[in-house]
This record gives sequence, structure tokens and C-alpha cells, in this order.
Amino acid sequence: MTYSGSNAPIAVNNHGSDEDPEWSPDLDPEDLLELEVAEQDPSKIISRMPRESVRLGYFSTICLISNRMIGTGIFNSASVIFTNTQSIGISLLLWASGGVIALAGVILYMEFGLTIPRWPFGPNGEKTSTPRSGDNLNYFNYLLKKPTFLATCLFGITFMVLENTAANSVSLAQNLIDAAHAQQTPGRIIAIALAANTFACLLHTMSRKWGIILNNVLGTLKFILLIFIFIIGLIWINRDVANTNLSIKTSFSTQNSPRLPYRYAEALLYVMYPHGGFHQINYVISELKEPRKTFPRASWYGVLTVIILYNVVMLSYAAIIPKKELFTPGGIDVGARFFQLTLGHAITNPKHLQTFFSVIKAISAMGNIIVVTFTAARVVKQEIAKEGILPYSLFFAQSYDFSFSRLFGNSTPKADITSMYSEKTPATALLLHWILTTILVIVPVLAIKPSPYSATPAQSFLAAVFAYDIDIVCFTALSFGLLYLRLSPRLHWAEKSQLKYPALSITAALIVLTGCLFPLILIWVPDPAFKKQSRTANLLPWFTSGTAAVCLVLFSFLYWVVFRVYVKVRSAREGKTLHVRREPKFKHDTHGLTQVLEIVSLEWKREVGLRLDEIAETDDGFRSGTMSPVTESVSVAQSRGRASYRTDTGISRASAHEEVMSQPAVRRKPVRYELPVPEHI
Repeated sequence: MTYSGSNAPIAVNNHGSDEDPEWSPDLDPEDLLELEVAEQDPSKIISRMPRESVRLGYFSTICLISNRMIGTGIFNSASVIFTNTQSIGISLLLWASGGVIALAGVILYMEFGLTIPRWPFGPNGEKTSTPRSGDNLNYFNYLLKKPTFLATCLFGITFMVLENTAANSVSLAQNLIDAAHAQQTPGRIIAIALAANTFACLLHTMSRKWGIILNNVLGTLKFILLIFIFIIGLIWINRDVANTNLSIKTSFSTQNSPRLPYRYAEALLYVMYPHGGFHQINYVISELKEPRKTFPRASWYGVLTVIILYNVVMLSYAAIIPKKELFTPGGIDVGARFFQLTLGHAITNPKHLQTFFSVIKAISAMGNIIVVTFTAARVVKQEIAKEGILPYSLFFAQSYDFSFSRLFGNSTPKADITSMYSEKTPATALLLHWILTTILVIVPVLAIKPSPYSATPAQSFLAAVFAYDIDIVCFTALSFGLLYLRLSPRLHWAEKSQLKYPALSITAALIVLTGCLFPLILIWVPDPAFKKQSRTANLLPWFTSGTAAVCLVLFSFLYWVVFRVYVKVRSAREGKTLHVRREPKFKHDTHGLTQVLEIVSLEWKREVGLRLDEIAETDDGFRSGTMSPVTESVSVAQSRGRASYRTDTGISRASAHEEVMSQPAVRRKPVRYELPVPEHI
């Protein structure tokens, strides 16, 4: 089994302009032939990035963050935090700590996103960073090179199952039913949730453009929503309540607070749920305009803005709602009570007020559904499929043309093979996302039935499992990994990292690690006074969500074991080796290399001299076969030595050999060379 990352992108010249209907680089004959052959080869697919003019800019990128972070968590999590701590001061500190962890996380993910993967494209073969979509998939593959495919399976399978829209689909259904003043039933919840999920998947299947437009509209509305909540809080602030709740003398009283850590750990878990989307841009970094410039600025300012708005909203809750209501056993709907005490002065009809608040929460949930379907399903799950760990991986990694123009008979002439942009979308990855979301909607809704019926326990269960695995576990692993890279002198991470402030990097990693270790560990310390999980109508024991989260990680590990056994048995039986190859091609913008396409191949080949235990991993985070001396001429262990890429000026440039670089516009015969020796971590 081999897994190769190409060391040589195809030469790409561009003599057109962004105003062209299709961005069609002028490929040289051999490169064009390679693409044409790949199009006809069933063991290969060509994955193209959007053209420059339709890539994500600052506004769309910030809206991705807004849509992902601002969901129903700002309303739902608040009730858990106040109830669990029984202290206004501790509640506000926990919420503020979530913001600090998120900002530290932005620095952590910024460093990984700008540094990994790395390819030998320098003038003398030195490695340089080339940002790629895929988020934790890239970073875990870099940190955990051996055993082969373990990192891919642990993250990939867990992500496939959990990174979906089930929790927000259920929340959307609840709020739409409440807005209509109807009775919640399992059938209604499932029908509306699946309708919303189906709409989002079909939208992103048929049009990337309209998916982004809707994301921008809903993201803008969410920013306005938080500002609106802050304003009405100022208008109808209750000074007596504010003085009582926010008094330094009484706000940190712990007289009625829990003495054991479980409730605090659970509260911090619910804090991380709305804060955990701070790294959303890492999912789609390859689709940004000038990612090295757009990515860090949009990430920092977008997340910082949301965190500031979060904290002023929490202060508004504490300044409006009396302490005894916030500390009600079982919790109250903090958002609903806030609107009753503010807008209730202007909207005197309780039903109209309920409808207004429910619609606001429905908009928040729908925005989250749109952005998660776009980033997680449309991009990251397709990237996981390209790794070759799924049955029929190329089927799920391929993009297909189901655009509006084709479906409604207004299709343009077939684009040339050299086109870097089309309305092709990852329809099969979206289909897989739809199936898994459907299962995770139906099962909890039917299995957890309080009386009278409410879908809140099902939604809370899904949210807690997601927060534990996708947020807490992943953030803990990455922060520990970055500290290891920074503090191990033999790894020379300071020379590789694009973040040239070691103290800032280490401080950010320590903040994330410390903040996540608290709920990661202490959520397992039982508290006899609290035997049930919050917001589950006393139906689920305190350990239910954590156990489900751990079981999913164990399932992912078991998946890896089965996958390795399958490959080994088939290799022994057929005498063939599994070859998974991802060959990215880049263009050069003003800040470095940006990926424009990728040729992905997956096939079983008969090889001699390559053993499963000889798999090594290159510094780019992808695997390559290590050949024995008698098979050094095999093409898997060698690659074309030139490393040309498109530049904005339209000149073909090479970066693998100085001879090629000295004559950038001249077509050279490819030079063959062995893959570089991997750097082991």
C-alpha cells in the first residue's frame, strides 16, 4: 500500500483574465495530455478549485464564521451555565473563558493552517507551506504519521458521523413548530428537520454561488440579531436587577454552587459548543482569495467580533433577568424570558412575542445548517474521501454537474478540459452527509421521548456529543501537538512555522490545552446531587453523551484496524499494493502558492519489493512508499522533478531545479528523482 503526495505540480500558464466566462489556463501539450488521460482513467479524478473571481473574500469568509458560531447556543447554553453554577459571576467568567479559548484557538489554527501541508517546491528543494482545505485532517496527518492511516481514520470517521446538521435541524423544527403555536410531536420534528437538511444539501449540490449568497444573507442577519439584543437590553434594562446580579459583593457568591466539578465541566462543555466554530475557515482555506492574506485577518476579526457580541448579550441577560429565575432548577429558556422582560413592553400579545423569538432562533439554526453543509459536507468530507479510507472513495471524492443551468436546459457548451472552474459540486459527499444527518435526527428524536413531548432532550444529547468529540477532544490533541512541535528542538518547528512569534504560539496552545482538559477529564467525575444530564428532562444519566462520544472514537479506531486488515489480506491474496495518490497543482499569487486543482488516483497495482511495514510519511502530511533497492526505478517512488506553477503574470515558473528556473518559459524534458527523505516526528 502506498500513499503519495506529488512533489511536482503541473506547469500552468495563464494568458486569460478573470473576466473570462471560464478561467482556462493555457496548459502545455504534455500537461494537457496528462489531464485528458486522467479524465478518462476510472482510477483517477480531477478536483478543481473555483476560479479566482468567485473565491471567498473577506465578507463571505466572515459570514462563514458568523453563521457557524452564532446558532441557538447563545440562547440554549446560557440556561445550562447559570443553572449549573448558581453564580452570576462564575457564569460570566466561564462564558468569557470560552471567548479567550476561542481567540487562542484562532492563533493555534492560524499557525497550522498557514504551515501545513509543506511541499519541496523551493529553488533547492526546500519545503514550503501550501495551505489546503480539510482542517484537522491535514494537521492530524502531520502530527501522527505512524501507524499509517490511524490519524485519518480517527478524525475522518468521527467527523463524518458528527459534523452534521442534526442538532440544528432539530432545533429549527422545534422553533418553527413553536412559532406556529403547534404541538411538538416526533413526526413533525423529523419531517421539518429532514426537509431543512434536504434543502441545504440540494442547494449546495445545484449551486455553489447561491449557497454562498444565502450564507452571506443569514450571516449578516445574525450579526444584526446580536446587536439588536444588546440594544433592547439597554433600552429596557432593569437597574435594580442589574445592581443585584452584577454587584461585586454578591455576584461571586458560591453558597448554593456545586462542590464537585461535574456541573462546572458540563457548563464549560456548553460554553465551547457555540464558541467551537472559530476555525471554520480552515475547512475551506483553498477556496479563499489569496488565503495567506484573507485567512488570518478574517479569522481574527470575525471571531473577535462574535465574541464581543456574545459577552454583551450575556451581560444583558444578567442585567435583565432576576437571579432566582436564572438559577431555577432544571433551567428556564433564558432567551425567551429576556424577550418577555424587554420587547414584552412593546409586544403585549404573548403569542406574537413567542412567534417573534421562535423565528429568530429558527433563522439562527438555518444559518448554521447552510454553513455546515457548505464547509463540512461540501469540502472536508470530500477531502476525507480523497484519502482512500472509504468504500468507493473515488465515488464520494468526485464532483458532478447538477447545476441549475444543466437541470433546466440552459447549459453552456461543454467546458474545455483545462477549465479551472465549473458548477460541479461534491454531490455524493453531500449525499453521504444527508444520510448520516438523517440517521442522527431520527434515532435520538424517536428514542428520547419526554412527556409531554419535546425535542429538547434529543437536541441537547446531539450537541453534547458533538462538543465533546469535535471540539474538546480535537482541540486538546492539536494544542498538545503544537506544544510538542514547539518544545522539541530536533523538529525545528520554529523554522517551518509561518507564525514567527514562539511565545504567542506556546501561550495560545497552553490556553487551549488547559481550557479543554477541564471538561475532557472532569466531566467523568460524578456528582451524587446531579445524576442527570442537563436539558434532557431527567431522562438521560449524566454520563450518556460522554459515553457516546468515547464510543464513537473507539469505533473509529476499530474502523482503522479493519481497514488495515482488509488491505493486508487483499495484498497477500492478490499480490497487489493499494496506491492512493494526491497530486496537487498550484498557482502563484502575491503571497505564495495556492492550489488550483488536484489529480487523485486510487488503484491496486502489482508491485515487487514494497511491503506494508515500509510505509513512511513525508513532511507534507501524506504518505509515500519506501522502495527497496531493487525497485528504485518504479514510478511510485519517483516523480517529475520540475515544479512549475501558474503565476498572476502568466509566466510559467519552475521551482524544483535551478536549471529549469533559469529558463521559465521553455518547456523542459521532465527530470526524474526520488521522493525526499521524510522528516519523522
